[in-house]
Amino acid sequence: MSVQSIYAQDEIKGDPDPRDMDFNHNESKGQWYTSITVQLSSSNAENEDQFIRQLHKQDNGEFEVGVQGGYFIKDFFMVGMEFSYSSQNKNEIYTANSIRTHLKSISHGYFFAPFIRNYIPLSSSRRFSIFNQTALQVGTSRSLKQTESGDELNKTITDKVLLGIGIQPGLAAFIADGFAFEASVGLLGLDMEHRKAVTNYTEESKRTDFDLNFRINLLQIKLAVAYYF
Repeated sequence: MSVQSIYAQDEIKGDPDPRDMDFNHNESKGQWYTSITVQLSSSNAENEDQFIRQLHKQDNGEFEVGVQGGYFIKDFFMVGMEFSYSSQNKNEIYTANSIRTHLKSISHGYFFAPFIRNYIPLSSSRRFSIFNQTALQVGTSRSLKQTESGDELNKTITDKVLLGIGIQPGLAAFIADGFAFEASVGLLGLDMEHRKAVTNYTEESKRTDFDLNFRINLLQIKLAVAYYF
């Protein structure tokens, strides 16, 4: 009985502490990477005074899903590709300047972004690492907007093409072997957007915008679940 008791105590003491797990095989040359992000937002309101207009009804929604894949060509350095799809819809009825307006719109967008990413481990176990991702984004979207204001009815179809370069620092935290939770935020961006719109199938307009910004929006932190294998 004495021998059995000592063995049980040694076995309990020998159980690994999850805080001491070693993740040194991750972020190494020859490893693959994949992650997924999902963003959802919804806004509903009725009979709300918005100062410049009286909102009678609002039903807006936005959905975006993104998938990344990458390969470590050397330790702590990865090249990869991201694909994302987004969808937005609006349905609003409001009164402004004594005119009642019903606005409806829907849009869909597709984006591709080849990127490079480098890591800096924060501990010898590599449980936590900071990273910086630089990506070239190419995207296209189409939206349909219908506005019924008083006796007027206007329909506008808008096609957009987006080109951009962005820097996105972040933090990766491993929660299990191969699985990590990532948080990142856009830091610097250079964007070019070309827009072509057709109103009521006859009136055409074009617009091109360039934007260089150093803004950090902490309310738009990108969260992802990643798998290293």
